[in-house]
Amino acid sequence: MSYEKNWFQLVLSLRGSVIANIKYQVAVSMFIALIVTAIYEKGYTGLSQPTLAGLIPGIVLGLLLVFRTNTAYERFWEGWQIAGMTIFTGRNLSRQMWMNIIVKNSEKKEEKAAYLRLIAAFFVAMTQHLRRKGVDERLKSLLVPEHYLKLENVSNMPLKITQWLGAYLTKQYTYQHIDSFQFAALNRLLDQLVECLSRCERILNAPMPRAYSMHLRHLLILYCFALPFQMVKDLHWWTVLVAGVVAFALFGIEAIGLEIENPFGYDANDIPLDTLCRKLHSDIEELIASHEDEIVNLESNAL
Repeated sequence: MSYEKNWFQLVLSLRGSVIANIKYQVAVSMFIALIVTAIYEKGYTGLSQPTLAGLIPGIVLGLLLVFRTNTAYERFWEGWQIAGMTIFTGRNLSRQMWMNIIVKNSEKKEEKAAYLRLIAAFFVAMTQHLRRKGVDERLKSLLVPEHYLKLENVSNMPLKITQWLGAYLTKQYTYQHIDSFQFAALNRLLDQLVECLSRCERILNAPMPRAYSMHLRHLLILYCFALPFQMVKDLHWWTVLVAGVVAFALFGIEAIGLEIENPFGYDANDIPLDTLCRKLHSDIEELIASHEDEIVNLESNAL
């Protein structure tokens, strides 16, 4: 597909756009501009007030919007980095657990596979925790019944899962299925998962100060409502369209910052956590299956 076609598809696409979020603000701004223009065209020329251009200097409003958007994007980008680190750590932890923990019968192997799936369950539980949701069907499918019943009654599901993983690793070390170096390395990876969870909670629980957001919105409203008084003398009926375009640009920037401020939700511009959860689960299942295939091949070759 050509670049030009992609470009126009992106322009015309509404998915991920904030148009739906700002349509009322733009409509109100255009309505105010329509009233001002209609009154001016009837001969009330006193409505033309170019001096209102100095009410809120555009450079001040622009700097505030840039700061607002940059702050929100930093949170969004940090969220992506944490999600990537969770995938990276989960893969490493599952690989090392599967390869280093030695089991001697099928029952213990199934137990080890169940605890590997707890790593995928951690990511799902973290997603649900950040969205302030409880246990869902995806999470239920990754848990044994005992863990499922316990997880329904805890306030921090991903943290509880790390406790179960830590207890399993301690048990394997006690039974000398792993040595002290392996035990320390696995616990470091487990600590990294807890760190990822804590950093996500910090992003979620430390939003933009309410006073800052309110003040910015007050300035946006004042600026957009004062705009028709500045332009009506020169633009006449075109004032309505120009006021709408300016409102669309300014309110759109503010809406983008608001949407990406919390990157863990369901919006089109949020981090696709559900997709990442499925990817980690798929990787773990492939790890389990591939290792079993290798064992079968080795036994066949030995015969």
